Amino acid sequence: MIRVLGIDPGIASTGFGIVQKDGDLLELINYGVVKTPSNFNIPERLNKLYSELSELMDKNRTDYVAVERLFFNTNLKTVINVSEAKGVIMLAVSKYYSEVFEYTPSEAKKALLGAGRATKKEVQYAIMNIFKMDRLPRPDDAADGIALALCHIYTIPYLEKTK
Repeated sequence: MIRVLGIDPGIASTGFGIVQKDGDLLELINYGVVKTPSNFNIPERLNKLYSELSELMDKNRTDYVAVERLFFNTNLKTVINVSEAKGVIMLAVSKYYSEVFEYTPSEAKKALLGAGRATKKEVQYAIMNIFKMDRLPRPDDAADGIALALCHIYTIPYLEKTK
């Protein structure tokens, strides 16, 4: 049995998903978002993110953690804030795990759908179908966390071959 925590970093909303694989059976254990209030200053938001992720990892032990590898867009403020959030996420994760696996959004989409340019809605539908959910996993950030966890589960056999 393998359990993976996937994390989609963000300053306002950090998505997460915990997926378990037992033989051929995939199970969605938990998913959601850690939200930080916009009226908090950046240090307060980062502290809230750190505290809530630490609590999540205390209560939900997993074998692996997969985090979205950042890619840079043109909005410098967003890049800085998300980079700060990712640093705090990596710090929180380092309390529990010695290794973190990173995947780009296109790698996660390709693992799920075979195409790296899938839309967020297509990712949500794929997750809904994989776990036979009644409705789309929301918000998008949570779905991205689930996708990262699934990406790592699908990648593990290839990682083991290269050891």
